[in-house]
Amino acid sequence: MRVNIWTSIILIIVGLYDLAIVFNRRQQLSKDYVGQSKTLKHQRWNLIGFLVVGIVLLLAGIIILFVRK
Repeated sequence: MRVNIWTSIILIIVGLYDLAIVFNRRQQLSKDYVGQSKTLKHQRWNLIGFLVVGIVLLLAGIIILFVRK
């Protein structure tokens, strides 16, 4: 299956954007900041989700960039 180079570039850009969101809000990932607040715990899980999706998209973009035919 042929994959266009633009597909891999878009995946890399979106992955980096997700990681930038997590990097700019990294204070909210600490357990001291969250404490007992249920709202902050929910936001923490959202940030962890952004982190996982960002890593997956970034790795997929890099793999597609170098493995494409």
